[in-house]
Amino acid sequence: MVLEWLSDDGWIVLERNIDRDKLRFQETIFTLGNGYVGSRGVLEEGYRQGYPGTYITGVYDSGGQLPEIVNAPNPVVVEIYVDGRKLSLDEMGVIEHRRILDMKRAVLYRRTLFVDGEKRYKYRSSRFLSLREQHLGVMSFSLEALDCDASVTVKCVVDGTTRNEIQAVGDPVRHYTVMQTYGMGRDPLYLAARTDASGIVIGLASLTEAHNTGGSCECQIKSHGDENCVFREFSFQARRGKRYSFTRYFSVYTSRDTQRNIHTSCLAEVMRARERGAAQLLRRHTRCWRHRWRYSDVAIDGDPAIRQAVRFNLYHLLIAASPEDMDVSLPAKALSGEWYKGHVFWDTEIYMFPFFMYTQPKIARNLLLYRYRRLEQARHNASMQGYKGTLFPWESADTGEEVTPMLWRGPDGKIIKVHTKPMQHHIVGDISWAVSMYYMVTGDIRFMLDYGAEVIFESARFWASRVNYDEDTALYHIPEVTGPDEYHKGVDDSFYTNYLARWNLLYAASLYREFLGSHPRYIKKLGDKMNLPCSEVDAWQQVGGSIKLGIQDSGLIEEFQGYFDKGNDVITQRNASGMPVYSKDEDKLQHTQLVKQADVILLLHLFPGDFSRKTREINFAYYDARTTHLSSLSPSIYAILAAELGDISKAYNYFHYVACGDLDDYFGNTDLGIHAASLGGVWQAAIHGFAGVKLVCDRLYINPKLPEKWRMVKFNLLWRGNTLRVCLSNDKVEILLGSRKKQLELPACIYGKRIQLQANKLLTVVK
Repeated sequence: MVLEWLSDDGWIVLERNIDRDKLRFQETIFTLGNGYVGSRGVLEEGYRQGYPGTYITGVYDSGGQLPEIVNAPNPVVVEIYVDGRKLSLDEMGVIEHRRILDMKRAVLYRRTLFVDGEKRYKYRSSRFLSLREQHLGVMSFSLEALDCDASVTVKCVVDGTTRNEIQAVGDPVRHYTVMQTYGMGRDPLYLAARTDASGIVIGLASLTEAHNTGGSCECQIKSHGDENCVFREFSFQARRGKRYSFTRYFSVYTSRDTQRNIHTSCLAEVMRARERGAAQLLRRHTRCWRHRWRYSDVAIDGDPAIRQAVRFNLYHLLIAASPEDMDVSLPAKALSGEWYKGHVFWDTEIYMFPFFMYTQPKIARNLLLYRYRRLEQARHNASMQGYKGTLFPWESADTGEEVTPMLWRGPDGKIIKVHTKPMQHHIVGDISWAVSMYYMVTGDIRFMLDYGAEVIFESARFWASRVNYDEDTALYHIPEVTGPDEYHKGVDDSFYTNYLARWNLLYAASLYREFLGSHPRYIKKLGDKMNLPCSEVDAWQQVGGSIKLGIQDSGLIEEFQGYFDKGNDVITQRNASGMPVYSKDEDKLQHTQLVKQADVILLLHLFPGDFSRKTREINFAYYDARTTHLSSLSPSIYAILAAELGDISKAYNYFHYVACGDLDDYFGNTDLGIHAASLGGVWQAAIHGFAGVKLVCDRLYINPKLPEKWRMVKFNLLWRGNTLRVCLSNDKVEILLGSRKKQLELPACIYGKRIQLQANKLLTVVK
């Protein structure tokens, strides 16, 4: 039977018709995933404009180019032929169509009414990638000939011809070779492939059962394969008005995640699935999603469109993150596409990580372990550029080596040189910031002792070797860097970079002294491992306190040395979405004060307790008039600062744009994959911006400034193993600190009032 959708309108994304010009956009929107595998939301029968994408976390291959996430064999192909004609957009008309993504349960439903001349055929399907059984996918589908009897052939395929076709530079690449195809009788289909350069074996099994309303469907079954694909065909005579149903189970394993025989693992998975049945598997899957949403949902009352959009952003974050430690991170397109080659950027730690830190801390921990396990490669990267300590790569894949391309296609379509690898060193501070925040929010001392402190210390060692000392000013400078604003490359004393370096050095010295007192044996062991004498730690303190920071007496921050000497261009036009209209010629932009994305403003957000309100106001006003928001990373940060400063209208405009950026294709390239950093920015804008929630120095601050439409916002946060249940409006905050520790207290400041949260006692604060 085709599983039916149950969730209410606040949890669904609906497609009412097929727009041939937006097929790839819809594929991205309807991506399914479970953190292990992602599958673009293709119409399963296939069509000329479509782009099937199946991405297995951690599976990369170079194929003569830089490593990129592999578009693996596609296990969701279902082709149906009626009297020799294929049910598809390419061969028949469509008179009705609906697809529904149920985000609450991560299930994709479809109903399409095809027409061929005067004959109509109703097709229904549902599919999901199990969150409980991560190697398993389930698909149910049915066919009904409405006007006459028909001769039907249903072909279920595991397609091993997929390629990585979405290339900014270079030709499409097929990253694997099919090693084996197997399909005999009623046994499960099986396909095994090996990636060409990395040598990862991918196994896929598929098992399909046929049903009808009266029991087993009487049909002829034929299985066969070729060098690239394996098929199973069901042929039968369909009677008019009778519904014929099928259930398909498919499994995926790779040599990365099992030491067992992959063929055995794949077949055992689909056989177990058949025994349980689709309905039970859906229930198990749904229970897991219920638990995930328990801590992740942001329920907004009064603005249904935004409530749906926020959940959409969180859904795509959740389907990309493995609940298990698979030594992987989050790619820039999550698991919905291969643009940016599936590489991992600073986006993960600065934009996506905070969501998981507060809602799924085990996942956040695993994201940091991905970086820690690649420290040796990062040390090598630093050494290759002439520095000490650890220099994390600007773009990372599976090994942690630097995999930034030399060339890329710019926003105007021109092929440009990429300068990020030797200059965008702020990623070292970005990762250290994430480690420090994780420690503050979770209190995970074991992580810091075993892993986190080493990252912090090695990062400080890098910055100490990266600075140049100026005897005339007795200050340290950091030359030839690029901050988040990529219009201005190779600048000196980027404020964002310098401030992060300063913070990293001082924090490392402070952490060392803290652990020297509380865990002296650990510090001695780590000091021996790193050859880290106390004198070097003292030097971090001295260097950190003397790094040049370009901030005027008025509080106005100079983005980098010489920035104010650039052409004083400002944004004078905005489009219907409120976004800037400007020339995208980067050769000209580099000579102006126009900024690509949040840079100084991002820093003000990352360190909320370090800058006065006056400083935040003057810099927001200055840079808001000069930021083009070319990057999807940017609007959410401006939404946060605007909300904090009380400009709710401006904050809402930025927030609406970024929250609906993918769902309504405001970014204009969602067909290439979801904008993963933007997803995390939406959560931060809702919680840190409008809800006004911040944790600074172990004190919780809440100062809501909600848009007029928003009557109430409900969400949960996790703090040191305890749950903060928050329900707030502009005039009232209700908060419950749920904990097994009966004496636990958390200092808080709500509406400017200092209070103590006590365990398991509901607190209501009125403005």
